[in-house]
Amino acid sequence: MEKNRNEYIFDRIKQAFSLKRTKFTLYMVMVLWLAFATQMVVNRVFHDSFKITEAFVKTNTEEMQSSIEVIAESQSEFLSESDKKAIIQKLADAIGLNIDKEISVWRDDARSEFSFVKMAKQATSEIKVISLEQKENTIVKMKHYIIVRLTIMQSIQNIDMYKNKLENALNTLGIKNKQLTMQYEGNYDGELSLKEKEQIAAVLVDDLQGQIANQYDEGDLYTVYAYTGLQNEYIESMGSKINLQIAISYNELTNKTRVYLATPILNQNW
Repeated sequence: MEKNRNEYIFDRIKQAFSLKRTKFTLYMVMVLWLAFATQMVVNRVFHDSFKITEAFVKTNTEEMQSSIEVIAESQSEFLSESDKKAIIQKLADAIGLNIDKEISVWRDDARSEFSFVKMAKQATSEIKVISLEQKENTIVKMKHYIIVRLTIMQSIQNIDMYKNKLENALNTLGIKNKQLTMQYEGNYDGELSLKEKEQIAAVLVDDLQGQIANQYDEGDLYTVYAYTGLQNEYIESMGSKINLQIAISYNELTNKTRVYLATPILNQNW
């Protein structure tokens, strides 16, 4: 049953890429990730020795940026407005984010959202607490999800520091069920050949002591799923372990090739 569920998730993700969707629906992503995060993924995403940042730097791409996304579930069924704002404040303090305006509040029947978003020249930050009414048999319960997205332009090595700070803050809040995704991006000028794409993917996987599980070439989109033993967490799908994804996409309008590296898999707009 677990294997079939993971195959379904993997197929949904691969289908989304083949259709070149620009983003997943937020709540579908949340549901899909949390469905297996609590069963297959422990709180730590990397060993201290895991050097994915350094591996991506070696691609020598331009306009590099790194990002981290956390999707977590609170164990508390009841969170007051002040509780939700306190969570946002706690996470903001952890990453040195100054909350200099009112936290936004949005409500719609069985769903509410408390959020703070800040965009700066070198970074963008987003912290949300989303509450949903969910039926369990005949009982209606409240589920509270915490979402943190942090993107850093330049100085991508700092993302590891922010990862540790967010993990520590979430542990302090007593958050156990969480999925953490790390993503790196960079550009090459012009369109790359298939051989060049394969070489980039091979270098990244080799540098991370991994093995390629599956790869797909769709012309302007080349995708590789791989596994590295440098981290314990993985998704098992179609008989293969996966905890690395590389995507290389060409944009005709900008005449640039975008390279993505993520663990365990891409989970943000691209």
